[in-house]
Amino acid sequence: MHIRAAHAGEHRLLSEIAYQSKAHWGYATADLDAWHASLTVARESVLGCPTFVAEVDGAVVGFFQLRLNGSHADLEHLWVLPAFVRRGIGGALLAHAMQQARAAGASALHIDADPHAEAFYMAHGARRVGQRSAPIEGQPLRVRPQLTLSVVDP
Repeated sequence: MHIRAAHAGEHRLLSEIAYQSKAHWGYATADLDAWHASLTVARESVLGCPTFVAEVDGAVVGFFQLRLNGSHADLEHLWVLPAFVRRGIGGALLAHAMQQARAAGASALHIDADPHAEAFYMAHGARRVGQRSAPIEGQPLRVRPQLTLSVVDP
């Protein structure tokens, strides 16, 4: 696996990876359609925000994007294609995101997590600092965990 900076022309590929990854969790098509904007990676965001991809055998299989906000960074995206989950790619991307945030002067990484991803982030040292109501059809009490992850060197 190799991590490199994303190219602006890859924005559609990154959007497709985000969509496939989110769909893997079994969400209804109507929910995925409602989240279309948040799963879409704009060319401008690749140009303006730290965005890195993971490649396996030359193919892009995952990516992350940060939004830098002074003393903290927001993890806008971190997605891995379903066929490549549980191979260490997500953890490597998260570690790289933490390095990028630290290099930019941030002390923490803020994560608005999907409920299915919370355990992954917690296993990498994140802690829950809140939650946002995010009901969907059949899950009126669904919430999105709000997490923070220190990026300061221990």
